[in-house]
Amino acid sequence: MAKSEASATTYLPVPFSQARSVAVRVLTAPELAGRAFLEGGLVPWVISGRESGRLHGDVDVSVRLADMPVVRAWLGAEGLYDPALDSLNLSCNESRADFGTHALVDGVLVSFCPYFFEGDELHQRNAALEATDGFDALLEAVVPGVAESDRFEVRVLPGNLSIGCATLESVRAAKTASGRERDARDVAEIDRMGCDPERCARVAAAYASMRIDCVAHGE
Repeated sequence: MAKSEASATTYLPVPFSQARSVAVRVLTAPELAGRAFLEGGLVPWVISGRESGRLHGDVDVSVRLADMPVVRAWLGAEGLYDPALDSLNLSCNESRADFGTHALVDGVLVSFCPYFFEGDELHQRNAALEATDGFDALLEAVVPGVAESDRFEVRVLPGNLSIGCATLESVRAAKTASGRERDARDVAEIDRMGCDPERCARVAAAYASMRIDCVAHGE
């Protein structure tokens, strides 16, 4: 196991250029290409190639649950795996169910969050950590009636790099549902680029029915 780079680190937001560089490193790694999908507020700016004009707290990446061992193997090979940031090792995770892992990559926190489908329900997992959030918890969002093709796609970026990422429509739906003021700029960039109205409607309807469960939490 790698010596923990994160243990003595304060997690601070980073400029867009730094977050983008780390996202591209992760998403284009041969072992992760096609398995890892960028999420969140970075998506529209990485796609457009424009400067977001704000700081980013971390890089959110979704990974199929079955591919999480590949993620951990890649982190280990790169000297980036930190067992203290892995949901499997949280004291509240008695069942050792996989709720993902975090890693400090080139000074940027990257969250690898597993997802899977049960019927037409998307289950997206994440772990909150004492080190990053001030508490330990296992969280699972359930989104009914959404197709994987409406959530994730492969995009060719300026410079001819291909990455996996959340669709603009799904990012817009999540940002709109959050109602946070800081998300408005991301939504405006998505609207500037334009969305598929039919996909937008499908994903927005699914997110309107989303629920988030706290599966377990620390004391």
